[in-house]
Amino acid sequence: MKIALVIERMDVFRGGRETSTAQTAAELAKRGHEVTILCQSGSWAHPGVQLKTFGRRGPLSVSLLSNFVADVQRETTAGAYDIVHSTLPVPGANVYQPRGGTVPGQAAASRRRHNVVTAAVGDLLRELSPLRRRMTDLERQVVADPKTLLLPVSAMIAAEFEQYYHRTEGVKIVYNAVDIPAAGEQERADWRQRLRYSLGVTSSDVVFLSVAKNLALKGVDRLIETFAHWYHKASPRAVRLVVVGQEMHEGYQRHAGLRDVGRLVTFLPWTAEVSQWYAAADACVLLSWYDPCSRVILEAVRWGLPSITTAYNGAAELLAGGAGIVVPSPRDRAGLAAALEAMMDPLTRRRCTEACSAVAASVSMDRHVNELLTAYEEARR
Repeated sequence: MKIALVIERMDVFRGGRETSTAQTAAELAKRGHEVTILCQSGSWAHPGVQLKTFGRRGPLSVSLLSNFVADVQRETTAGAYDIVHSTLPVPGANVYQPRGGTVPGQAAASRRRHNVVTAAVGDLLRELSPLRRRMTDLERQVVADPKTLLLPVSAMIAAEFEQYYHRTEGVKIVYNAVDIPAAGEQERADWRQRLRYSLGVTSSDVVFLSVAKNLALKGVDRLIETFAHWYHKASPRAVRLVVVGQEMHEGYQRHAGLRDVGRLVTFLPWTAEVSQWYAAADACVLLSWYDPCSRVILEAVRWGLPSITTAYNGAAELLAGGAGIVVPSPRDRAGLAAALEAMMDPLTRRRCTEACSAVAASVSMDRHVNELLTAYEEARR
């Protein structure tokens, strides 16, 4: 099968959408399919995958988007591909999989993060933004086309298609998935010992891990506030919080210092070896304000690492069997404090790890691509 995967920029260091596209392309190519990634710009390469770049044309963001959509349409309407699978709304694509969520879903997430005044200003700016209006128009066209198969990466995003567009037919949930490095028990134990030693913690200390390139969207400020409140309210614990992700984190470090937990919170820049930190940690915490289906939580599940996340994260649906704890919102200080307290218990963490084992296969890239291929056949019919 000749497959075109459409994404604006193809650089796996940009974030989860790019990494997911790369891993999907690699698995499809491994199975013998001809895969071409259509993008404005990109630097990723993999055997069996062609990267076709159109360049970034236009002085404004809205013209960059419009020109890219036109480039993709010219490339794909000639019939050179059996399937056009797009992560942004391109009218005429066979499959639309908004890995970043729907346009109105993103707007709703922005509103709930802010107070009433800031949210109202944000709504006004979105109304005035030519780029936002263009994205809204494109998504409406795509969703209105019954020939386009919609592939939300979680039930949360499927609900957005119904809520905002009243579309329930031709909607097929294909949960996000992740690949993790192959590592034996001894290698993982070595990583754990080395990294915990670098933190100055003992084997009995509890290490909470938050992996987030966008610290604001992942609620790191709320996590620090609640972590400090919980730590000072209870008797002092042998506990640490590690945040991996953003280079510029000085404001968050001051945030921790002002709450007298600066010595307990460690910030680290993004690393390609982030998997080693899953091995070093005892629990993962991601206070998402909006995540269609967070790769971080899926990676934690595959590593057998207990997780805490919010109901605004589509990946929370996979924790329902006991692989972690879901709190309603980053603002729920009491709920998060209770979750942190629960994860201090080794027996609770052990039960979560066992539950992770039960669902690990469901978040594998092998399962994801199997379901994609079934969806492609449905879209072709």
